[in-house]
Amino acid sequence: MKNSVEISVDYEINGFTMAIIPVELEGNLYSKVLEEEGEIYVALPPMKIIEDSCNFYGSSFEGRKQGTKGISGYTHKPPIVIDPMNDIFFFPTASPTNENCIWISLHYAYEYKKTPAGNTKVMFPNNTIVEFLISKSSYEAQVHRTSLFRAKLQQRVNRKRNTANRSFVATPGMMYRLRNNKDLHC
Repeated sequence: MKNSVEISVDYEINGFTMAIIPVELEGNLYSKVLEEEGEIYVALPPMKIIEDSCNFYGSSFEGRKQGTKGISGYTHKPPIVIDPMNDIFFFPTASPTNENCIWISLHYAYEYKKTPAGNTKVMFPNNTIVEFLISKSSYEAQVHRTSLFRAKLQQRVNRKRNTANRSFVATPGMMYRLRNNKDLHC
């Protein structure tokens, strides 16, 4: 890496974050964050960025992990909803405790193919192409698991929202009539 590259001291995942890749710089584990408009080097390991971002959006990593387990049952390489309000979901390519674990945004994970070496080449929407040391089948499984987790979470939220709204709405097709004016007084 060139000396002219600036290193940020912190970073919060946002809707433009595509991937967080571990890199070793100056003998330390840092992160290379791929965004739609470029890349940012951060003086934190990927796991710390994930934890800090969960905290930034109102939860802890452990809380998000337990939420994933409760909704989907996933305990191994669990996908994490970083920010449910902005639909930001990430999945790990390895165990989150592994220093080589890369975190990829579900929304940028859709174009990929197997390389001759058996790895996975991901083509991001900004034409950035990165080869990750993960098999295509493992990568695809993580994409599917994260998509299923996202769908289950959205179904749960929508079901709760619909149930709450129904309690304030009259039953369709029913006629309601007040018996007398005193029914109007609270």
